[in-house]
Amino acid sequence: MGLLVFAVLSIIAHYSTADVRVVCYYGSWSSYDGYNPEDFDARLCTHVNYGFMSVWENGNVKVEDDSLDIDQGLYYKVTNMKNSNPNLKVLLSVGGGGSEDLSTILSGVVADAGKRAAFLGSASYFIQTYNFDGLDVDWEYPSGEDKANFITLLQELRDSFNLRGWLLTAAVSADPRDGYDVPQMNNLLDFINVMTYDMYGSWSSYTGQCSPLYASSVESDWEKQNLNLAAASNNWVNAGASKEKLSIGVAFYGRSFTLADPNQHGLHAPISGVGVGDGGAINYRDICATYDGWTRVWDDEQKNPYKYSGNQWFGYDDGDSIWIKTAYIKDNGFGGVMVWALDSDDVHGNCGLKQTLLKHINGALGKIDCC
Repeated sequence: MGLLVFAVLSIIAHYSTADVRVVCYYGSWSSYDGYNPEDFDARLCTHVNYGFMSVWENGNVKVEDDSLDIDQGLYYKVTNMKNSNPNLKVLLSVGGGGSEDLSTILSGVVADAGKRAAFLGSASYFIQTYNFDGLDVDWEYPSGEDKANFITLLQELRDSFNLRGWLLTAAVSADPRDGYDVPQMNNLLDFINVMTYDMYGSWSSYTGQCSPLYASSVESDWEKQNLNLAAASNNWVNAGASKEKLSIGVAFYGRSFTLADPNQHGLHAPISGVGVGDGGAINYRDICATYDGWTRVWDDEQKNPYKYSGNQWFGYDDGDSIWIKTAYIKDNGFGGVMVWALDSDDVHGNCGLKQTLLKHINGALGKIDCC
């Protein structure tokens, strides 16, 4: 009887691990830098979200780059990833971080029945024409005034998509308060992608990790309760989301700072501004190739590394921290891991293993033998 129970539990564990989603965002602009859909192993993702389309004021979705997306066929290239992974689902993601203007436009769209209809119709056209499997609504910071109208849009999308067998998901900020009706979103969406990163960055007053797993003892109570992956994930559960509906975000990039005093180079060290990279953001592919000689420190409280050299400092994720985060997500019963972004990984293997961070995720989930 004991062996039978063990065998049954092993089967359940196998299937539950296999069912954990790996949702991979692909930033279309990275194609200009030589990172194209055909460069990625499509078997390492269960879902790929193509970012992004925007929105016109009349509600119609807006092609961001006609030359790239349509003339050069990038929409088709990303949905053609399904040729090498028939189980892959590719979604069209509308929105993105964008600007305040985009949020204002979306606020106007969800409040107007005619604009919502235009959004639904135009999004459906692109999904059907380019062989996408559904829509990801990436409205990251709706206000409290948008909460009910956002649900109305999602309900209308859900009703239409159910007839077509399309997926409907959303990308959301790490904080579930204010603009999100979490229980209703949980009912309407196939899953929810939580952006559990950008906890510290150019807006911060001192050094901090972009996407720590746990809190640090140097943080304030509020920071401990909000600015780490574990806390933010559980805040979404406490707000009314089902764990199996949540895909928890991991960052394939870091955030940098310029130290006010090079001799103070720990967490919460004083800074004078952002550091190396693009606005203080550094892709992992650049971190592994360019900053190998910097001093690396492993923070065992937060389960993340950081590096420093002179007056420059950045916190980031590597294979070790990604593996630990993925194990946490799996072991705590969350439905998936969400990656921002595919193209920030060591795609071409310049530092060794191609797509090393994504392979660490799959290895930690037991989907492949790796690392």
